[in-house]
Amino acid sequence: MGRTTRGSARWATAWLAIGLAALLSFGWGYFDWPRLRWLTLPDADDMMRLAQVRDWLDGQGINDWTQYRMAPPLGAPMHWSRVNDVGIAGLILGLTPLVGRHAAELGAVLLYPAMLFACAIFLSARITRRLWGSAAAPIGAILMALAYPGTTVFIPGRIDHHALQVVLIQIVVLMLMRSPTVLTGAAAGSATAISMVIGLETVPQLAGLVGALAVLWIVRADRERIRLAGFAVGLAATTALFLLFLRPTYWDPALCDAFTPASSSATLAGAFALAALAAATPWLRGWQMRAIAGAILGVLVLGATLAVYPGCLTGPYGRMDPFLRVAFLPHIDEANGIAAQHSVARIIALAGVLVAATLASGWMLVARPRRWPVTIPIVAVIFVSAFVILAQVRGAYIGAPLGAPVLAGVVLIARRRGSTPLLIVSWLASAGLTYMQVPAMVERLIDRQSPEGRVEEDGTTPQVACSAGDVWTQLDRYPAGVVMAPTNMASYLVGSTHMATVGAGYHRNNAGNMAMYRFFLRSPDRSRSIARQWNVRYVAFCPGDFDEIDVVHTFPNSLASRLRGGHAPAWLQTLPLHGARMRFYRVLR
Repeated sequence: MGRTTRGSARWATAWLAIGLAALLSFGWGYFDWPRLRWLTLPDADDMMRLAQVRDWLDGQGINDWTQYRMAPPLGAPMHWSRVNDVGIAGLILGLTPLVGRHAAELGAVLLYPAMLFACAIFLSARITRRLWGSAAAPIGAILMALAYPGTTVFIPGRIDHHALQVVLIQIVVLMLMRSPTVLTGAAAGSATAISMVIGLETVPQLAGLVGALAVLWIVRADRERIRLAGFAVGLAATTALFLLFLRPTYWDPALCDAFTPASSSATLAGAFALAALAAATPWLRGWQMRAIAGAILGVLVLGATLAVYPGCLTGPYGRMDPFLRVAFLPHIDEANGIAAQHSVARIIALAGVLVAATLASGWMLVARPRRWPVTIPIVAVIFVSAFVILAQVRGAYIGAPLGAPVLAGVVLIARRRGSTPLLIVSWLASAGLTYMQVPAMVERLIDRQSPEGRVEEDGTTPQVACSAGDVWTQLDRYPAGVVMAPTNMASYLVGSTHMATVGAGYHRNNAGNMAMYRFFLRSPDRSRSIARQWNVRYVAFCPGDFDEIDVVHTFPNSLASRLRGGHAPAWLQTLPLHGARMRFYRVLR
């Protein structure tokens, strides 16, 4: 009877997750349909991901991650693995015989994030059940569905890898919250390795989880030894499989930005260190000895990695041109800290629910000390994410979803106390959407009352307005060629047309990105010589391009300033794009 009851509860949770994901995805897709119907996806990375999947389906090697329509003729090496491409490609292949290629691609970009969203909601409910019992599981599911800004990685069209990494982090947390077995350890280790292969953005959270596993082993010794060994085996075996079958053709030991010699070597070394600790447990009597042994091996792994791969000392952008670090990197929103955001409302929106979850986590640790073996893994992720947002707000995309199960306990306690006002406040304080909507409404009200601050009615940027409607379809009708375009539209050119582009917002394309900036920021005569050098056939430009560097005042004599003023040089011929704000030119030889 107990198994039947648990099975029924699991199915009920699954249907709740599917229902919430379907409802919200439909609503988001409906409002963004004017862009989605043209396969104009929410983010430049989503467009480049679609291009990478298409190239793979059209015959490019699974180990060749180069984007050949970026910085042609050699192309630019990408730092994305194929792991995230598998689900998207599978949907396209499965749907194409039924509805055709275009509709299949549209279905894939709608279904893939929705499926991951349902998985995230389900896992949030399962984690909540571990923390607070079955009564809280539906609350954890609902709060996950409202966990802004974490929900932004699941909206229709968001096919980049961030949503998959949220799900993988949840899996690791859930496995470490369960009873220590070889299987829970191996599953956690395998999910950790897969996340590392996908990208290194989640390394801080994964390091926190490994630290939580180490703390459990230090305190509980023999009880955790078997899970530690399973984690090491899962981590090493999965990494080895990827090295054998999915190692990219561009394998540069100087890089430390993704699945590289540095990251894979460090992962394997860490796995061997954990296995050694598990094997030595019978001889490490006392928590002090285990702590010292763990610290020594940890320092050795880190020190050896940095000694062999010194490029890791400068981070993923160490080889980027200094100009790009000043002109380009500071304007990547997710790569900036919370204090660098442009308004108080945005700071609250991005950090609000994570701050609430951090406070609730601290209270949970103090109020329930006997539950530490269960709570430590999720608290580690939340605390690390709260620290990460000080440097990069992308930490909130992991921290907010993982905060939902902890905050579900706050709602459950308020409900049990029977106070309706307290229950309402607890729901509002635990829902990420509260921190997005309320400050934004207040800010809009203040801006309307103030003669100095006005907000555009549609809330769009010039770049978004430039890509509205069928502009990419129109542009795609022109003969193929190399387009010189700013980074904010380069990915859309590659993903929506058969054109190539010189620069795009990816740090490994150092030469192409510098050529693009030189082209637009130098005088028209010098820009023309750069166009010849890169065999540029077209130029694309939007009225708001280079606002971030105040190009009119900083580079008043540049080609970009001329184009913003509507004064194209004689060697650029305007090409018609009907009903579009984008300006498209042919380079005259």
